[in-house]
Amino acid sequence: MSELNFRGKNVLVTGGTGMIGRQLVSLLLDEGANVRIASIDDASLVVKGAEFVYADLTDFHNCLEVCKAMDIVFHLAGIKGSPKMTKERPASFFVPTM
Repeated sequence: MSELNFRGKNVLVTGGTGMIGRQLVSLLLDEGANVRIASIDDASLVVKGAEFVYADLTDFHNCLEVCKAMDIVFHLAGIKGSPKMTKERPASFFVPTM
């Protein structure tokens, strides 16, 4: 089985400003990928060298737009919360946040 080559690929990372997303973005950039991040977070969290697109992915139209011209998509976006919130209100993660 051959190894996936990211060099020159257009790669979208949703949630690319998060704890896991930032690490993935750095690895992809090191491999020569053209990385786009879609997030509702502050652009100051973007790893240098990546393109940032502010996008609310609860809107399907925004999903279509950020995926244009992408070869690969890593979907890491999630609803923010805390361990306390997970324990006390677990169902809140199953409804859109608006």
